[in-house]
Amino acid sequence: MRRIFAPLIALLPLVAQAQEAPPPAAAPASITGDYVHSQRELIAGLRLKPDGSFEYALTVGSLDERASGRWEADGNRLRFTSDPKPIAPTVTPSRIDANPGNPFAIRVVSPSGRDLPGVDMLVEFDSGDPLDSYTPGGPWTVPDEERRTPRFVTFTMRSYRLQSARLPLDPKPGTTAVFLLTPNDFGVADFTGVEGMVEGDAITLRRNEGSMRFRRVQPDSDGD
Repeated sequence: MRRIFAPLIALLPLVAQAQEAPPPAAAPASITGDYVHSQRELIAGLRLKPDGSFEYALTVGSLDERASGRWEADGNRLRFTSDPKPIAPTVTPSRIDANPGNPFAIRVVSPSGRDLPGVDMLVEFDSGDPLDSYTPGGPWTVPDEERRTPRFVTFTMRSYRLQSARLPLDPKPGTTAVFLLTPNDFGVADFTGVEGMVEGDAITLRRNEGSMRFRRVQPDSDGD
């Protein structure tokens, strides 16, 4: 999937300093500062600021995400809240284009009109099981061997919290159903409810997607 927006990954050059750094036996007096996590193609950074705000960024493969908001500590336990709370992207019907002489097709486009690849689709037919597919970066058509009539489509991008409604289709030959992806806060993760555990000079973040262990890079000694 092509990237729709450039990521905010300002913390990630710090990874080289943090790899293989063993954590000390006790937690530091102040947990504010910069932390990094890296494994294979995944790199992430976490910055805890003395004013109670945080910044987070991650890149792995075609996925970039970031987050910001507030953090608070209760002993060694951290709690995060996104501020403002990010708005998930949406996909909604846009228009029906004429495409004479061609089969019915589906497109998902950005506000600029560019076709977006890699959007997962669940296509439901007039009978039988639905079909899992994805947008190819241009018009999507029913497979040649498929003889059923498509009636509904649902779009998802779980990594970006995109979940459309079950959208009806009017599959007339020679037409293309165009759907609009409105980015809203595309690529912004919702950290509300995310927790972390401070363990020496490391922080383990626990999210629905899994856990990540961040190692401290440099103390926040100047209060920035």
